[in-house]
Amino acid sequence: MNSTRKERYFSWIFLLPSLIGVMVFFVIPFIYSFYYALIDNLGSRNFVGLSNFIETLTNDLFLRASRNTLVFVAISVPIGMAIALFLASGLRNMQRGKALVAVALLLPLVVPSGATAYFWQIIFGVNGLFNRIMIMFGADHSTLLRDQWTMGFLVVIYLWKNISFNIILFWSGLNWIPNTYYEQMKVDGVNAWNRFLHITLVYLLPTTLVVLLISIVNSFRVFREIQMLFGSYPSIDIYMLQHYLNNQFLAMNMAKVSSAAYIMIIALGLVLFGVYRAQKRVTDLFY
Repeated sequence: MNSTRKERYFSWIFLLPSLIGVMVFFVIPFIYSFYYALIDNLGSRNFVGLSNFIETLTNDLFLRASRNTLVFVAISVPIGMAIALFLASGLRNMQRGKALVAVALLLPLVVPSGATAYFWQIIFGVNGLFNRIMIMFGADHSTLLRDQWTMGFLVVIYLWKNISFNIILFWSGLNWIPNTYYEQMKVDGVNAWNRFLHITLVYLLPTTLVVLLISIVNSFRVFREIQMLFGSYPSIDIYMLQHYLNNQFLAMNMAKVSSAAYIMIIALGLVLFGVYRAQKRVTDLFY
């Protein structure tokens, strides 16, 4: 056995446990769940075709959850990317204390979700610090309980939890840009804003699209904190797709949860595919 075949052989041996785990716990259940989406319930198991999909797409609660999720993604993802780019740029240009600031910015990555939820419960809970301050300034307690602020709370929680990873990606991308480009434009008298537009943004386009893709995926992972803070049935203003899926699963309504999951996966897949295609076009255009 030559060295190339031996390396390939051992590579498959090391990959096999992970591949088996992915097949058993992800691929096979995902494929089998399509069967649940085509039957009426777990009792009679009558074939109903696409009825579950049609019913899900016309369900008011599912549509409201979809709208809330879309609003959350549309607000949190661009804001998170902008703040991460700003902090990464500032971190790159720092002369002193860079290591200490970097550790502080990356700290949320290692904080457990339970600790995160407890911290934000102290800040944004019914009797939390935010409500107490608002009441001190004359706000009505019953108005605060109507949850008109909760979407903003969720955006803040998402940003605090996920912005660190975006900083790492942007920081890595910034370090690949040669300093000679900036120095040449400084010599030519170009101001900082135009240097940012014509050098930083142009060379960060591939990184930006990767960050966009990852941010969209991470925005669907904020459910743990929402669940810990507001429970399984929060205000209708922050009732997300994850709530709908989780509650249908707990009710053992496998037909509805499977059809809703496939609809969400298809929609998310189309969005991610669009981001991927945009990344390829931008990369081909500028590089």
